[in-house]
Amino acid sequence: MKWIKDFLKTNKDKKILIMPIGISGSGKTTLYNKLKEEFDIEHVSFDKIRVEHFLKIFPEYKDKPISEIYKKAYFYASESKLKPLRIAKKQILETDKNIVYVDNTNLKRKTRNKILHIANGFLKLGIYFNVDLKEAIERQTLENRDKYISPKLIKEQLEMKEEANLKEFNLIVRKGI
Repeated sequence: MKWIKDFLKTNKDKKILIMPIGISGSGKTTLYNKLKEEFDIEHVSFDKIRVEHFLKIFPEYKDKPISEIYKKAYFYASESKLKPLRIAKKQILETDKNIVYVDNTNLKRKTRNKILHIANGFLKLGIYFNVDLKEAIERQTLENRDKYISPKLIKEQLEMKEEANLKEFNLIVRKGI
């Protein structure tokens, strides 16, 4: 964490795209929450995009627990053919902030590259989260968790996770195990 903060401070005048890579429950959003305490960061969250779209259509859910909203928003986004990637790209291109945090699993190179190729002029920092599968599954039961991902899906995510490389990123940091 200290290294990441030092990197951001050293490059404060440059555009930086931070792309965490990890399964659900690996700590991607937790890292964002820690970084935002010290830095002005554009948070590009695919979950947030789905929830905001859902609440525009169904405002009566705004006072419901986030876990309930998230589940309905995810299914609605799938059914309505919402394109979170298109919205995320627009958010990245239009932000006036120097640091952009793309909060998604970003497990496959092909998916990552759909974002990375538009980030011309950005330093691209990949943060590769290694986490114990059992720990990631246990995190799904925490009280403050906004969404629940099934153990089966987390195992599938782990199987599809592709290693980050320096052809994609200027720099890669490993977190976890």
